[in-house]
Amino acid sequence: MKVVLDTNVLIDGFKDEYSYEKRVINEIIAGHLEAFANKQTLQENRLIINQLLENPEYREELNDFFAQVTHVVNRHRIHIVQDEEDNKILESAVEAGAEYLITKDNDLLSLVEYEGIKIVRAIDFWAKYKDEGQDTWNQWASFLSGK
Repeated sequence: MKVVLDTNVLIDGFKDEYSYEKRVINEIIAGHLEAFANKQTLQENRLIINQLLENPEYREELNDFFAQVTHVVNRHRIHIVQDEEDNKILESAVEAGAEYLITKDNDLLSLVEYEGIKIVRAIDFWAKYKDEGQDTWNQWASFLSGK
C-alpha cells in the first residue's frame, strides 16, 4: 500500500510512541507500507524533526524511516489549497500514485480525496489498514518469528 505522510504525522509519531502516527511509521520502517516523498520535503522533514528530537534512539528510528522512503519528482504543480507546502505534499502523493495521504492538516483533510488519493488522519488510516487484515497478519508473523 502506497502512502505519503505529512510532516505533522512524523512529528506526532516520534513524540508519542503509542500513537497511530507511530504505528504507521513502524509499518513503513518494517517495509509493510511503501512511503513516498519528494527530496525537498524529506530535507525539510529531517531539519524540523532533528531540531525537535533529542533522544538518540528516536534519531536512529528516524533514519530508518527515511531509508525506507522512495523519492518522487513533482513534475506537475497543484494549487488546490492555500499553503504551498501542503500542495507539495499533495503533488508527491499524485506523482507516487499513492492510495493515502496521511495528515493532520485541516485544509488537506477537507478535500477528503484528490485524484483517487484518500486524505485521512492516521487513526482513520489505521482502522482501514487493520480492517484489510494487514495488522493481524503482521502480528501473527511477528509472533511466529519471535519478534
